[in-house]
Amino acid sequence: MVKIPAFVLTFLLGVSAVLSQDCNNGYFAFKKGTKMQLTSYDKKDKIVSTTNYELKGSKAESGGFNYVFGSETYDAKGNLLAKADVNAQCANGEFRTDVRNLLSDMTPKTTGMEVIVSGDQLTYPQLLTIGQKLKDAAITVKFSMKDLGMNIMNTTFNITDRKVEGFESVETPVGKFDCVKISYVTSFRLMGNRTAKSVEYLAKGVGMVKSEQFDDKDRKQSSMLLTKLEK
Repeated sequence: MVKIPAFVLTFLLGVSAVLSQDCNNGYFAFKKGTKMQLTSYDKKDKIVSTTNYELKGSKAESGGFNYVFGSETYDAKGNLLAKADVNAQCANGEFRTDVRNLLSDMTPKTTGMEVIVSGDQLTYPQLLTIGQKLKDAAITVKFSMKDLGMNIMNTTFNITDRKVEGFESVETPVGKFDCVKISYVTSFRLMGNRTAKSVEYLAKGVGMVKSEQFDDKDRKQSSMLLTKLEK
């Protein structure tokens, strides 16, 4: 199975890990200065990368708030892969990730690769209940060799069947969290049609503390876990 590049998957999922839907409550952190680390693992639970997030600040606008947070992604050896500042919003009881040009400034330092993401917003309502269906989204990711002017890949990821599965307790290196469990399907075309099934676990006041990705035969391909938290 051709997998979604690890640092891209980490970033796309982690975008929703440091903010709140209603700006002061919900399944995301919202306090300025909050720092988190998500560690990505392969199917054998070997570390692939780590991503550090920090909520830098917020600004009231359009009946809600716009948040700015930074992220830095490192490979298993501690080499910087990507760095960016990203915006997200909360308004009208809903949190939205702004994926348009989400990774425009993210340039993997070890390969000279440029990554640009565009598309829909991922939304999370303030109130989540078992069986609730969430909005689908489509995200296009473009990889290119900046120095050579060469386009490597241009792929659209369709995120569908987003659903609240229930509520579970999740153990992490920084403690145990009561979480909401959300499942979804990601389909894309890369050397043929590909499908990945995923689940993510969000804790109130924290955000995503765990996620897992499976292939179309329900075999785990990768995972992420909250490994550091400063509030």
